Amino acid sequence: MGKLFFYSDQVKESPGNVRMDELLFAGMEPKNIKIGYIPSTEDKEKKYFHTKVQYYLEYGIQHFMYFDLYSEFDPLKIKELLSCEILHLSAGNPIDFREAIKKRKMDKVLRNYFDKGGIIVGVSGGAVQLGKSANLFQLFIGGSNEDELDTLNFVDFEFLPHYNRWNDEFKREVLSYSKTAGTTVYAGNDGDGLIVHEDGSAQLIGDIVVINDRGNISE
Repeated sequence: MGKLFFYSDQVKESPGNVRMDELLFAGMEPKNIKIGYIPSTEDKEKKYFHTKVQYYLEYGIQHFMYFDLYSEFDPLKIKELLSCEILHLSAGNPIDFREAIKKRKMDKVLRNYFDKGGIIVGVSGGAVQLGKSANLFQLFIGGSNEDELDTLNFVDFEFLPHYNRWNDEFKREVLSYSKTAGTTVYAGNDGDGLIVHEDGSAQLIGDIVVINDRGNISE
């Protein structure tokens, strides 16, 4: 089993994110790290990719790979992707992201990478992909939750980013959903996140709210 890094957002101004980054790169030499970036949406100009490159360059990372799931998809690049020390799943709509992953049959590829000890970073919608489902996103946009919206399902909880941005009504709906679905939700404020280690234990960084299926909320 590898490690999973759930970021609500990823900005340098946050002490929580800096701490997450420190733990992400712990024990590795920046010059030896290659990051494989997987975009959640079509990004022909690679605008969002270059933003992340600049972010990681500040840590001395110099090697990057852009692995497109859309018009530039190339299955011959999968081997190179799997050689990266870190895979980065970008922010964006988690439902669209999931459809692209399924269309390119990347589920098993990412699962094998993780099972063999790979490190995967998810930011916002990318972090939702690592969890149990994307039902909370559908709940937010007002859709039906009758059919579970599956994700990569690497852990047995759901991740809700940007918790500090949601209003009280939506937070009550999240609590009700947790009880009805019988699932635990880890809700991260911007600037914070959590890490799932190789042994399956979760390390909370910053203000993470834990909402469980018994109707309890802990901060």
